[in-house]
Amino acid sequence: MATTRAKQKAGSKADPVEGRDKGLLLRMFETMVLMRAVEDRMVSMYRAGDLLGSLYTGHWHEAVAVGTASALRQNDFLAPLHRDLGAHLWRGMDPAQIMASFMGKATSPTGGRDGTLHYGRLDLNVYNPPSHIPDNYPVATGAAFAFAYRSEDRVALAYCGDGSTSEGNFHEAVNIAAVMKLACIFIVENNQYAYSTPLRLQSATEGLAVKAQAYGIPGVSVDGADVLAVHDATVQAVARARAGEGPSLIECVTMRMHGHAEHDPADYVPRELIEEWQKRDPVALFENVLLEHGVIDAETATKIREAARQKAIDARKKALADPLPDAATVEQGVYAD
Repeated sequence: MATTRAKQKAGSKADPVEGRDKGLLLRMFETMVLMRAVEDRMVSMYRAGDLLGSLYTGHWHEAVAVGTASALRQNDFLAPLHRDLGAHLWRGMDPAQIMASFMGKATSPTGGRDGTLHYGRLDLNVYNPPSHIPDNYPVATGAAFAFAYRSEDRVALAYCGDGSTSEGNFHEAVNIAAVMKLACIFIVENNQYAYSTPLRLQSATEGLAVKAQAYGIPGVSVDGADVLAVHDATVQAVARARAGEGPSLIECVTMRMHGHAEHDPADYVPRELIEEWQKRDPVALFENVLLEHGVIDAETATKIREAARQKAIDARKKALADPLPDAATVEQGVYAD
């Protein structure tokens, strides 16, 4: 099946928000702003020594995380990465609980069993991100198989990075989902580098959406800085999956504006590439679209940013004050009942 390459840009139409739910647009913007505010606060916490281990951020991935998550229902399955904080926030996870995860606090989703990014909440249908990427791909494929087996109208969406497309789990999961026509959406966050390895040393193809051809499924490449382009592509893929037509692959072309983690200076990335992408801040781009087309005004935009900043400040205070887990509970959760 032919792969299309459709890099869409916000503002390419006369009115990119025409016919859209204004409440949905507002919530998307609020969540993107909150994701940035929380991660900015956590970067400060990392530098101050408040966090137990390293920190992995998703600056410039806000449009990917929110654009995809906002296209799903609450009961659909999400298998995010460490750069998809916006998907967690969209599903209703508390910023303080996220910060508590990086501090090993008892109030974290793992009860303090993990001191970094492996937080998820099955009650929100959000799977814990695994360290080995894309191990969440076969998990999402398994979830989609369960939905088909139970005749449930649900889809599973999983994310991976550009480097993960070189891993066997990527190909195995996409292949079996395609063969069985499972309700999966596979998101590839092409942020140019797999840790320090550039894409040209990972793949001989031009882009990554073309890999869908090998499995007979649709593949589309979209501008990962354009939340509306990401959202629209995901809506189409979800509709196809719900109709029983099988999985789709969406490549979101973006940039990793910090290092792989905060301990990584990313001095292997050409300065001009960073400077080019600094002009394409997805949060600012979406704000400009909403301002230009009257969805919000400047005063509202300022209030949203200030509210997000305050939420991040309050979350930090709460997480710092939260207790560490009781040592007497160390054996809880080790074995299934």
